[in-house]
Amino acid sequence: MKALAVRVLTQLGVAAATLLFAALLLLAIGVSPGEAASAFWSGTFGSPTNAGTTLTQAVPLFLVALGWIIADKAGRMHVGFPGQVVIGGCAAAAVGLQCDGVPTVVAIVACALAGIAGGALWAGIVAWLWASRGVLEIISSLLLNLVAVQMLAWLVRGPLQGSLDQQPQSANFPASALWPAVESVPGRTLSYDVILLPILAAGLIWLFSRTVFGFELRASGGNLDAARWSGINPVRAGVSAIVISGGFAGLAGAALLFAGSAPWLSEGFEAGIGFNGIAVALLARNSPVGAILTAIVFSSLNVGGTSLQALLDVPSSLTSVLQGAVIVLVLVAAMLLRRRRAARPAVPVTPASTGKELVSSAKEA
Repeated sequence: MKALAVRVLTQLGVAAATLLFAALLLLAIGVSPGEAASAFWSGTFGSPTNAGTTLTQAVPLFLVALGWIIADKAGRMHVGFPGQVVIGGCAAAAVGLQCDGVPTVVAIVACALAGIAGGALWAGIVAWLWASRGVLEIISSLLLNLVAVQMLAWLVRGPLQGSLDQQPQSANFPASALWPAVESVPGRTLSYDVILLPILAAGLIWLFSRTVFGFELRASGGNLDAARWSGINPVRAGVSAIVISGGFAGLAGAALLFAGSAPWLSEGFEAGIGFNGIAVALLARNSPVGAILTAIVFSSLNVGGTSLQALLDVPSSLTSVLQGAVIVLVLVAAMLLRRRRAARPAVPVTPASTGKELVSSAKEA
């Protein structure tokens, strides 16, 4: 209980420090923090339409965060999510453009599976290079991001370009391929893909805690030698984790296109989701449930930043500054917590110990 209280107080302290930092920035540019807070709330959750936009934009961030969490559990660290989002989106778009007249359910499933397959295959290159050639996944995945961007540029200027009279982009996706929106929310800004947030979070928790595969991932990420002695193949577990994480990123790419406000494929549609999703996972301390909250926070910063710019002429770069401030403050808080644990005196173990001291110490840690 004491450790939980410390964690909660730390998170509240980070939130308070972020708000104070934001207030100081606003005062520095001549904007009232009260007016900014009102405009921010109005733009994010002040109406059903704006709340729908905020939640819908949180879904791709959450999906990428889950991909990071899975890879991290297996001890694999790659940063290829931007490229996997792009390739997954391209694959989904290529399928979606052919779904005119196809039943809606079939079209939606086909586009989602295409996105998953595209992201997984792109991540599979990273996994293969690591498993068979010993190439560090963080290097290969970073370089493959650049290749994915160039492939997207070629597709929207070539095979998938809709019209030569427009900017490089595909034709509009057929209505049957678009993911359905919640009709009770005006403006069709809230897509039903928002139900993925609790379902996938619960599914991932179950996977890690109740399945053999989840145990293999955790064992491989925790101690390679112990995993091998237990009969687990850490290379196979690592490859599986990288590929699955790419599938989540590819699904995020499909969600950006078919649940967003721009129903076509264009350059820059990824919009930083890949790297921001990593930040979401890290700020949530790799917790699937925590990733829901941090994804909504990051999404609200993006949506609210647009509202601040429109209503109060606040620079759009303020959003990026606040996101960076949140990350820095959380890292500082994590460092302080780590130092606190390191400074805690060890519990002596004697034959006369009842074990209560040890249990108490473990709970606090």
